[in-house]
Amino acid sequence: MHTLTPRLAAAAVHAACHAATCHAAAYHTSADHAMTFHAAGAMTAAAMTAAGAPGMGALVVIGVIIVVTAALAKAARSMVALLSELLRVATAVTSVLLTTVVAIVLGIAFFVH
Repeated sequence: MHTLTPRLAAAAVHAACHAATCHAAAYHTSADHAMTFHAAGAMTAAAMTAAGAPGMGALVVIGVIIVVTAALAKAARSMVALLSELLRVATAVTSVLLTTVVAIVLGIAFFVH
């Protein structure tokens, strides 16, 4: 899990850059055919400032996914540590119980003979 978070961060940056370039291209191609390139560029800039940067919503969603994944990774590591401690305690209890049973069996065998 600890190698997944940096990869997700790199993918988020790549996706945000890709979304920004794709949305900008979509604004240019959806402009009216009668407009010149400069008018379409001005419209694109106005639309981008009015609606926020293209891909920003996707970047926020990807960021939230990365934060949740990192939190789940930390929780998984904590759960593994807890399970490890529980298994260690169970092993110790089983060892004591087995030793006690062997001592009782040997005691009974000694008193019977």
